[in-house]
Amino acid sequence: MNRAGRAKSDGPPKLSIVLASQNAEGSVAACLREIEKQRSGQAIEVVVVDNSLDDTRGMVERGFPGIKLIPAPKDKLIPELWGIGVGQSGGEFVALSTTHFVPADDWITEIVKAHESGAAGIGGAIENSSAAGIVSWAVYFCRYSRYMLPFAECKTHDFAADNASYKRIELDRVKDAMKDGFWEVRVHEEMQRASMELRLNPKIVVYHQNSFSFSDFISQRFQHGRKYGFDRSSTIPNWQTVVLILCSPLIPLIYLYRIATRVLARRRNLYKFALSLPILIIFLFSWSLGELRGYLERPAEG
Repeated sequence: MNRAGRAKSDGPPKLSIVLASQNAEGSVAACLREIEKQRSGQAIEVVVVDNSLDDTRGMVERGFPGIKLIPAPKDKLIPELWGIGVGQSGGEFVALSTTHFVPADDWITEIVKAHESGAAGIGGAIENSSAAGIVSWAVYFCRYSRYMLPFAECKTHDFAADNASYKRIELDRVKDAMKDGFWEVRVHEEMQRASMELRLNPKIVVYHQNSFSFSDFISQRFQHGRKYGFDRSSTIPNWQTVVLILCSPLIPLIYLYRIATRVLARRRNLYKFALSLPILIIFLFSWSLGELRGYLERPAEG
């Protein structure tokens, strides 16, 4: 079912909010209620691209009739869901997140205000829910430690698409990078090559909920690592790929060092980090195995 919905407007929306939705029945209602409250009376469209196996889609259909809901194939990963949503949205600005996050109550206001600057893309802060369990904390540290408050607003080369927004006109300039989904690393690399400015803004905040089970996140990390490894090796000579394969046992250690350094520097959530460390290490090994698989799958040079 594909149902259009946005605040009344005579023209295209000012802002499109594109939400990837994957097995989020525990958080989707809170996410969408907060967004609906903030967009009231504004020219804002909300696009939910869903391939859930639980009742997430049914909850959106029953509770949020003013939202554009796009069903997607079950095998699509979250970046591929974002890519579908961006392609079927029409706002002057595009904000990305997932239905596993609940925005702060000034999220939309801060996004619009931030884009008064010349930045092409702006990433925000990601905090964890106060009700999070140990698996959720391991997911959080694995994926989002870089965006834990506090940090100062700054220029950057990359940020998480789970709390990101862009000027549409600039995204259109790098549309070839989105041919198989919105993989933020690839999109941001193309934006940097085109001399576009990317920024991190601590005033734009979302709260991570219990997004994945232990087994689901292991699988997700492996698939994302595999995609990263394949893409990375496809742009370098064979001998460099061989070096990366030989060094791949160091990948979990490198990532763990970076995460621990960030957490210690911010002096927050240290107890949660210690408790979730065994699970976090498993997640990092899953990514590293996927990255190695991607290197090995790279086609040989002709």
